[in-house]
Amino acid sequence: ISVISICRFVSQKNIKEILNIALKLPNLNFSVIGDGPLWQNINSLITKNNLNNISLLGERKNIFKYLYASDIYLSTSLYEGLPLSILEAMSIGLPIVASNVTGNSDTIENGKSGFLYEINDIKSAVYYLKKLSVNNDLIRKMGYAAYQRQRKVFSENLMVTNYNNLYKSI
Repeated sequence: ISVISICRFVSQKNIKEILNIALKLPNLNFSVIGDGPLWQNINSLITKNNLNNISLLGERKNIFKYLYASDIYLSTSLYEGLPLSILEAMSIGLPIVASNVTGNSDTIENGKSGFLYEINDIKSAVYYLKKLSVNNDLIRKMGYAAYQRQRKVFSENLMVTNYNNLYKSI
């Protein structure tokens, strides 16, 4: 099972939590796409803790190639606005496991299109990832719900229409 995260390497994204989760799930493969000021620090922690199940892929142009090769999307952010990487993952039908913060909780229907866990509650995040990793039917069901939600609530056409209506009302 392949778990992917796409984020800037900044404190807001809480990447150390991904490492703590990966440490508890040695049978899952974690990939993190992105770059930023904390990249070297995170890379050093991976080496120090001998985390062989996590790969830092750096910045990538075609993230959909990596999303399609993954089974689950993970977000450990401390806060979000509109989490575009989660919407991209939902757009191809990946179930989401994410921290229960504004933005993530506005995007994900807990228990339907993914699972929300409280920040620093590694035990819950691990539980949800394990639950998905042993049940391909659940991955497909939640992935389809994520896909449907992205299309129904967050599609580009719908958002353009909503913005146009908002501007007209002002």
